[in-house]
Amino acid sequence: MVSPGFRTFSPALQRFFLATVVNMIGSAALFGFVLIYFHEVRGISLGHAGLAVGAMSFTMVLLTPAAGHLSDRFGARRILAAGCMVSIVAGSLYILVDSFLAALAVSMLLGVGNALWFPSQSALLAVIVTAEERPAVSAFARASLNLGAALGGVIGGFLVHANTIGAFRWLFGVNVATYVVFLVVLAGMPTGKVDHDDQVHHGGYRMVLADGFFVRLLGTDIAIALGFGFLFSFMPAYASALGIDKTTIGVLFMFGALSVVLTQIPTLRWVHGKSRMSWLAGMNMWFVAAFMLMVLTAHVPVAVAVVAIAIAQILGGFGEAVLGAVRQPLTSDLAPPRLIGRYYGLMTMVFQGGMGLANSVGGIVLQHSRTLVWTIPLIASALGVAGSLALRTRIPANVALSP
Repeated sequence: MVSPGFRTFSPALQRFFLATVVNMIGSAALFGFVLIYFHEVRGISLGHAGLAVGAMSFTMVLLTPAAGHLSDRFGARRILAAGCMVSIVAGSLYILVDSFLAALAVSMLLGVGNALWFPSQSALLAVIVTAEERPAVSAFARASLNLGAALGGVIGGFLVHANTIGAFRWLFGVNVATYVVFLVVLAGMPTGKVDHDDQVHHGGYRMVLADGFFVRLLGTDIAIALGFGFLFSFMPAYASALGIDKTTIGVLFMFGALSVVLTQIPTLRWVHGKSRMSWLAGMNMWFVAAFMLMVLTAHVPVAVAVVAIAIAQILGGFGEAVLGAVRQPLTSDLAPPRLIGRYYGLMTMVFQGGMGLANSVGGIVLQHSRTLVWTIPLIASALGVAGSLALRTRIPANVALSP
């Protein structure tokens, strides 16, 4: 297999990937430190702060099925643009948060924006390219997201090093500005609208849920989502509780994101012609190893914990590279074009539910045990290995191997 290069894509896709990098800089800077902002700057208890952050994901759980329907009905680009505009409004309101209820409200509003954004972005990229191009496009999309996340984590760490409201005002401003850049570039993309009949509009999700393999695959996604939620989204708050400074936390966040960027394209070669479910089982194994290290961080000096967290981030990054090369294009290959928004809507719903649980449960459990908080995703990832292996005999033959 010849590795795809950035220049092999159309100019519109190239601009889209660059805009994704920019957009993710602001999003990662926000997501990496918003739990710290609610708890340490605004004085909201850790449990309530975790619930507020988790509310964003839970809002997405409720709304992504509807967003998937809207994407199929009106075109992915329109719904993606709407998600950007809602996110701009929500990002502007973070600076006004001064209570748990306000944190909850702004998180839910951002959840609305993200619910419109994520399934529509995946659907847009899937429908404007050929089936043969999807793995490469998915891989570059994930690499773009993680390059932005790597830069955003470091920039966010430096911006909020002072841990003041003024410092976070700069962080929120950067987040809003990156959405504006993305929205401008999005205008030059194809609409992503697919023609279909009224039967699809009225019975679309019944058709999706009739896909037994896809429904079982969503069950294994729960383990993956918990893994991502704990290792990447919840890690900054945990590291801060250990006494690690914000700048170092930003650098640790960068380790995981950069490991995805550096291994994403080579992973396309490694998985080519191989069993998709076997590779997904291997992805969960990377998370098992990462969480075993995270369990140890509660019982070692802070300097040793920093090294262990960095290694765990790298292991998780290797796992996410497989997600981009295998899991994302698998959804595209399973979905009929007229239902692709709904397929991604349900996939996003499951992933965001797991992310929300990680922040909410993690914030509550961390108040009682630094060991137990990592035992939860460790068990989930082990179950994910077993679940992925069990699906090797159920996956349809035409999508069983990575193209």
